[in-house]
Amino acid sequence: MRILMLNANRSGVGTYVRALNFGWAFASAGHEVTLCTVSAREKWRMTRRQARGVAILEMPNWGDRLWPGWGSGPLDIAHRLRLLQRQRFDLVYGFEYQPNVAWPIYLTRPFQSYRLLSDWCDWFAGGANRFRDIRLAHRFDQFFEERIRYLADRVTVISSVLEARALGLGLPRERVVLIEEGVDTDYIRPLPQAEMRARFGLPPDVPLLVSITGGDMRRAVEILAETRRQVPEARLLVIGFKQPAVAQTAARLGLSAAVYETGRVSDDDLPRYLACADVCFFHLEDTLVDRARWPHKVNDFLAAGRATVVSPVGDIGPFFRRHAVGGVAVTNADFADTIAALLRDPDRREACARRARQVAVEQLDWRVLREKIVRLAAP
Repeated sequence: MRILMLNANRSGVGTYVRALNFGWAFASAGHEVTLCTVSAREKWRMTRRQARGVAILEMPNWGDRLWPGWGSGPLDIAHRLRLLQRQRFDLVYGFEYQPNVAWPIYLTRPFQSYRLLSDWCDWFAGGANRFRDIRLAHRFDQFFEERIRYLADRVTVISSVLEARALGLGLPRERVVLIEEGVDTDYIRPLPQAEMRARFGLPPDVPLLVSITGGDMRRAVEILAETRRQVPEARLLVIGFKQPAVAQTAARLGLSAAVYETGRVSDDDLPRYLACADVCFFHLEDTLVDRARWPHKVNDFLAAGRATVVSPVGDIGPFFRRHAVGGVAVTNADFADTIAALLRDPDRREACARRARQVAVEQLDWRVLREKIVRLAAP
């Protein structure tokens, strides 16, 4: 079967990871898979490469953000439309609804017989997309976010919140499939902490908290400040794109020397940085956006074999309570209490770390989710 996957994001970012691993699952079952994404570097040219058995077409990113959010590059959309017009695919799988996913489908679906799948992994209208709270803009956005789901033969969702939303649209139960976010546990794996800290020049013998950029990272620094009331030597490593607010908040709280920022890291270095952690944490807000998602960085923490503390928002809360891989926390003080307790109890922290790795391998690995994904290709 020839499968075309349309991803709205730039290569390596966000939903691209989910799309690539779905593509790997199909390719491992013998299907011919092509994934269209947006180049992180090329403004005018389309480039080709292979990864995990998937042919990846990186489209030019000129105009990628003409539409609020992303996925509106005219050259990108034109390349995808031409691909669908000139080649025949048995299955087209759209990851979200942005113009570079939806428009090629809208313009070819009436004239071709391919089956259509749609993946829904974020709550955009009125959630991730704010449009300065202009009501008409939200209604316009909501129409397109939901419209493509009606056209799809099946809709995959990442969370029970989006599952309920899809069913609330009147989609038949058999057309809605919940597929959790996975993780590559061969790529993200436990590594020697002392060796990795030495590699990056991090102090070898201080309690180190790790978080990955997402949302308002000022709160991560505030959680460190609360934690240091109980564990004064604790420090924080923030992995990912730098937010100016992190350094500003650290300076305001007198913590500049206790906060390290990596900036964007290479794929090879991500598991190495995670290995530096004593405890990982990630804060979520009780909003539509966070209730509907499952941040893949949480899976990375677990696969790295690190005790992890998260906010009990959406499906993550029940999952963490079932598996005792670290803890859940609501307020900054809750985070500090839970993290400090783990830092003061190495045996418990190590037990949580072992369970975290076990859960990642046995329940969240893409190989575990593979069969559920492959079944989507069946008529």
